[in-house]
Amino acid sequence: MRLHRNIAQLLDGASGSEDRTGPVYRILPPSDDTVNDGDQGFQVYFGLTQSGGATSPTTRAKLQTSLDKTNWIDVVVSTQLSADGAKFETLDSSGPAVPLLTFVRAVTVLGGGTKPAHTVDVRLLSTAPYRLRREA
Repeated sequence: MRLHRNIAQLLDGASGSEDRTGPVYRILPPSDDTVNDGDQGFQVYFGLTQSGGATSPTTRAKLQTSLDKTNWIDVVVSTQLSADGAKFETLDSSGPAVPLLTFVRAVTVLGGGTKPAHTVDVRLLSTAPYRLRREA
């Protein structure tokens, strides 16, 4: 088990029945960085709730990464909620290995005939220090 004591929140709060796209952040090393990039482990914490909606409502959150803030790649995807309730989980990337590139953001994706209301908390966790700078 790895200890992830370096945590930054990427997206949080209550939302109506709309997809959300969080702010874009640039990942930066701390001034005293002594960890090789390949040795720094990252995971993502997802806290989601869903209520209401109709005709198969769903809620899912994603951590995305990009080199240019235009083309985004899904790195970690939460378990999809398909009924009223909550899901709290910490995940590694799944599928083909995708490194975290220069920029990251969190998004929520809602589905169904009538989209549900949801709350979201997405945090980036690491085994070593890092900094995030919010981009304009």
